[in-house]
Amino acid sequence: PVPPIVQSTPPVSTTTATAPVTQSQPSSFEVDLSAPTTSIQIRLADGTRLVSRMNLTHTVGDIRGFINASRPGTSSRPYTIQTPLPVKVLNDDSQTIEAAGLKNSVVVQRWL
Repeated sequence: PVPPIVQSTPPVSTTTATAPVTQSQPSSFEVDLSAPTTSIQIRLADGTRLVSRMNLTHTVGDIRGFINASRPGTSSRPYTIQTPLPVKVLNDDSQTIEAAGLKNSVVVQRWL
């Protein structure tokens, strides 16, 4: 079975909304569309896949924050995030997506 894919961006609508539009996934950061962006696929330990659009200046900590906001129970259990192959554990939450080499990449959540 294929796990569900969850997008971090809301679907585009051609109708005019009078009420505020809420995203299906919470996010604790803002994406600056005038700056370079990338998509990051996040494979969670439970098998769910999330896709998030981020600026290259966002950090590994922002990815962790996105995971925690998307799955509230996640932050109570220790985990790492890492690249799939070659395996590289992403321990430095201050490292930018660009510096970590995560542009258009996949990261994997692993329970400790």
